[in-house]
Amino acid sequence: MSDLVHSRLRAPTADGFALIDPPLSQAAALIERNRAIGGAFDQSAGFSSEFRTAARILLLSAAAIGEGVEPDGNDLKRPIAIGGHQPELFHPGVWFKNFVLSAIAERVGGTGINLAIDNDTVQRTSIRVPDRGAAQVQVSDVLFDKSAAEVPWERRDILDLDRFRRFDKAVAQHFKPYLAEPAYRHGMLLGRVWPHAWNAAQRQQDAGREALQLSGGRRLPSSIAGSANLGQCLVAGRRGVERELGLKTRETQLSLVADDSCFVEFADRLLMRHREFHEIHNAALAEYRAVNHVRSPSRPIANLARDGEWYEAPFWLWSFSDSERRKVFVRRVDGRWQITDRQGITFTRQVSADRDDDLWIRLVEQGLQLRPRALITTMYARLVLSDLFIHGIGGAKYDEVTDLIIRRFFGVEPPAYITATTTFRLPIERPSVTFDDVRDSARRIREARFRPEAFLRDRLLTGEAAIAGRLAALAAEKREFLDKHDLRRCPPQVFARLDLLNRAMHDLLQPVERELRAEHAELLVQLKNSQLLGSREFSFVLFPSEILPARLLDLCKVSS
Repeated sequence: MSDLVHSRLRAPTADGFALIDPPLSQAAALIERNRAIGGAFDQSAGFSSEFRTAARILLLSAAAIGEGVEPDGNDLKRPIAIGGHQPELFHPGVWFKNFVLSAIAERVGGTGINLAIDNDTVQRTSIRVPDRGAAQVQVSDVLFDKSAAEVPWERRDILDLDRFRRFDKAVAQHFKPYLAEPAYRHGMLLGRVWPHAWNAAQRQQDAGREALQLSGGRRLPSSIAGSANLGQCLVAGRRGVERELGLKTRETQLSLVADDSCFVEFADRLLMRHREFHEIHNAALAEYRAVNHVRSPSRPIANLARDGEWYEAPFWLWSFSDSERRKVFVRRVDGRWQITDRQGITFTRQVSADRDDDLWIRLVEQGLQLRPRALITTMYARLVLSDLFIHGIGGAKYDEVTDLIIRRFFGVEPPAYITATTTFRLPIERPSVTFDDVRDSARRIREARFRPEAFLRDRLLTGEAAIAGRLAALAAEKREFLDKHDLRRCPPQVFARLDLLNRAMHDLLQPVERELRAEHAELLVQLKNSQLLGSREFSFVLFPSEILPARLLDLCKVSS
């Protein structure tokens, strides 16, 4: 019997509805339960009683500095709720997690922190924008920066500052036909977001130029030499609006968390027990796939590989001089263990409590950066950093695997989390065509061949008296023929005669069928347009400036 807790989470299909599971009313109870688990984790994992406290001090300090405020010592006594996502211009369902974080922080008198997951690579530098051209509806990719080789967000600078600066105008040009609709009388959210994003880019540039002057002309890393980090500027745009809305959240980057000594100590414990973790990790994935009837070896994530004595660990590794992230492999040899990316980086660590061989110090000395993969990110956030974690649906599904690993590797019950998302569709005109409409249209085309008598009183025969009269006569002949024969027990000749009658009526309906097929083709086009324009995946910046934030705030109140 599997101890995997399987849940069937689905994003709402109805516009403007939210999923919050468990509801916000249970947040305080979940936090109390999770705090008890935290104490058990310290003992079972062998960490000192100060370990989680130290990790939280570093997190709260980074979040306070990121917000431009002084760290408050009392924050450590308050509950901490955490969510996270890549620093993208995501859809409203993802943004909703920040509103939930704020609502929880306000409800329990705690701190809500969003982690910008900047160790993931930049997949897209554009958003999809509806574009109602003269011929047909289409969705265009509008770039906010030029495309480039995939690198982690934390190492990705803006490459085309002029394009970045003009992004809001480029989007407005594509979206212009829809901006005349009543919902957009105050404009798009992008109009509020982008000034903050561009100001952040200018501030980073100015700070870099100042640093260059102070350096006396010496060469500086690109991260501070007059460039602007793409992810940080996108986050600054969103955060500017969140502050205007009064959200009780703070923001920091996962890279800052991963660079601190507490995270590296957590990683060190996993790496020293890499064989055990490897076995538990892959067994948990096999169990998840069996329970969920998943056949793909890459879902929800791929197994950790093994090559002889080298065991893959769920981390990324790269150097200050090379931004390409690489997989981590570990082996143990004669009281030492080695880490390698199998592409040139290898270092050996003594299995010792000697502070001189501290993994964090060794990484800094060699200019290396160790980063968690998604599973380790949420594991650390749930077990160490937070009293309550907020997931989206995708994260909640793969964390079913994380829960199994926590139980079997650390020997404690996994901390509970809340899953939150919502569905919003752009308030723009779109065809009101459904799959049912298309199915009904296809059924009528089939009926013209196999049940043509159904068209005796059809609107398409209005004004076609001759065709209607001949069709009525053949339909009557068919009814009379069917009354004389039991189709359950009859020779092939009966079916042949029935087919001849249907074909004769079908021949009469050829003009009708042509019209039906033309209507069906048009319905397919309209359905495609309806699906394109009705997607829940459009970026939150395309939504009305005033309406979407108000509705997201209301959903948190209703769900309480």
